[in-house]
Amino acid sequence: MDQQDPDKPGAGNGRDPGADIAARLHAFRSLGGNCEFGFVQRYGGAEPSGLLRFSYTPLPDLIHALDTDFAELGAPGDLHLAEAASGTYYCASRRYGIWSNTARTVGDVDPAALLEREYGRVAHLKRRMLDELGAGSKILVRKVGPEDSEADLGQLLRAIRRHGPSTLLRVAAAGPDWAPGPVRRVGDGVFQGSVRRFAPQEEAWDVDLEPWLLLSDSAERLWRGLSPEPMRPPARPVRAFSGTRAHAARGDGISSFRQDCDARALPRGPIHTFSAWIWLPERFAGEAVFAAIDYERLACAGADLALRGAWQRIWVSARIPEGRERIRIGLVARAPRGQRFWSTGWRLDEGPLPPQEPAPAVRPRAGLGFWLARLRG
Repeated sequence: MDQQDPDKPGAGNGRDPGADIAARLHAFRSLGGNCEFGFVQRYGGAEPSGLLRFSYTPLPDLIHALDTDFAELGAPGDLHLAEAASGTYYCASRRYGIWSNTARTVGDVDPAALLEREYGRVAHLKRRMLDELGAGSKILVRKVGPEDSEADLGQLLRAIRRHGPSTLLRVAAAGPDWAPGPVRRVGDGVFQGSVRRFAPQEEAWDVDLEPWLLLSDSAERLWRGLSPEPMRPPARPVRAFSGTRAHAARGDGISSFRQDCDARALPRGPIHTFSAWIWLPERFAGEAVFAAIDYERLACAGADLALRGAWQRIWVSARIPEGRERIRIGLVARAPRGQRFWSTGWRLDEGPLPPQEPAPAVRPRAGLGFWLARLRG
């Protein structure tokens, strides 16, 4: 049984404090690997500060850093800036091989000032991480792959435990057959769970969000001594649009099919999600179909172009910017002129994921609505 911390939500009373996944994602700290879990937290509505949240951290370097209390991280001469192919500055440690994304673009900031800022950031977050490790107050997340042996993972746990009683969550990629399931306790203070896939190493923002949020929900519940059965974050309905719509691409590039919405009553803090069901015919020759909320985007799931003749759901999440009185929601297709598809079940919800619901039972038909769409194109 994990040691109970009175500062944990619900500690000591066994009650679930609520389904606010954004608040509960603050219980986690990434142990690097790449930036993926940092984006999971962002897409779930949380922005915690963490030393390794947006860092690439090889396992041997991570173990060495833990064994030496990160003593040389941020020491004079340790940090330097490097330009990534994306045009972003990374801050790297010469002594530990830790590379952190600064989220600053080359040419938009003075490198000397940025490096000075990074020294201050590392010093502050290093002290915080050591305090959290000593208290065992966070769930530490590390993605594991076939290259990580049990011996190496045992060394990681040993290095963590020399600081305090933190819980280690080991996450594996299960592949396309992944199905939701509870996180398991596989050792003293060691949890194991899985997601469908990991984001590409150089595109850590490309998160398959639903499995990650279900995993996080389950792990946080288990950590608090509750049932680890995962629960989908709630989606509060904001607006729904009825009817089936026929769409035809209007040109040989991008075609947009959007609807104007009053955004004045929408709260600016929570994340909103727009979703729709789409049907691609067998001969659809487009390159992409995706959902849009203005030009804002956090997480998204675009069309699976291999799935034809069946309903599939696409969605996008975003924060509504301050001062925005109206937003345009809808679909965007990258397809040659005249390529057609259908949509239904348009809805806007408050929450990081669309609600779970069955696919529509009605098959679309190329009736008058479709031909009108072609004429408008």
